[in-house]
Amino acid sequence: MKLRLLSLLLASSLLQADTLSDLKGALARLNGQEPIKASIDYQFWNKQGDEKKPVITEGKATTFVEDGPQGLKMSWSRSLIQKAAQEAKSKAMDPDKETTTRRAIEDLKAIEVNDYFNGAEELLRTLDQSQLLEEKNETWQGKPAKLLQFKFTPKLSKRNQKYIKNLEASAKVWIGADGLPLAAETETRMKGRALLVISFEQQQKDTFRFTRAGNRLVVIHHVQESSGSGGGEHGQSKTVMALNVSY
Repeated sequence: MKLRLLSLLLASSLLQADTLSDLKGALARLNGQEPIKASIDYQFWNKQGDEKKPVITEGKATTFVEDGPQGLKMSWSRSLIQKAAQEAKSKAMDPDKETTTRRAIEDLKAIEVNDYFNGAEELLRTLDQSQLLEEKNETWQGKPAKLLQFKFTPKLSKRNQKYIKNLEASAKVWIGADGLPLAAETETRMKGRALLVISFEQQQKDTFRFTRAGNRLVVIHHVQESSGSGGGEHGQSKTVMALNVSY
């Protein structure tokens, strides 16, 4: 009986390893450089300060992106640029004025947009820092899928290792019938101390949805929710990115 149980456990472990290996192999093949165009709608929401009188800011912006042999190009509508310019003028007259459109434009960094267009690379980096814990059959938005659950161990710089004393992270990946990821999720919780006396806590959750565009795995939706406290301050934030691919 013990030998039979051991055989079953080994078979289950090998099956999970094969699924993970197949996933990594599929991601490695999605390294296409085909030209792609998309619009990206970005929104942010931020809450800081005292719970009784929190400061809430929110803004949004849309950028038009093209990636091809000439490199990555990002552009914004004239009306959006004019609105950002007007915010700068208003802030020059009143430093308390918010420049939320300008902030949203600044948040849309080219390197992050490039990662969205090449989602396989970023997902592979996450998997390389993760340990597979469980595999099970599940549905995702009504579609049959396999769910892989991981213990995620992000690498910390030597500087951050001095301040972060406790770090817990997990990752999930939903795989479709074609062997490609449909969605992914990471959660991170950390505690630490800065400047010897200031304790802090932070939590962050990222959810991603993917689609295949030619030989690319493209992130078409990314939501990041975070909260934290330290030095008597509390904060929450949420960003939403929606990418609409056009061929």
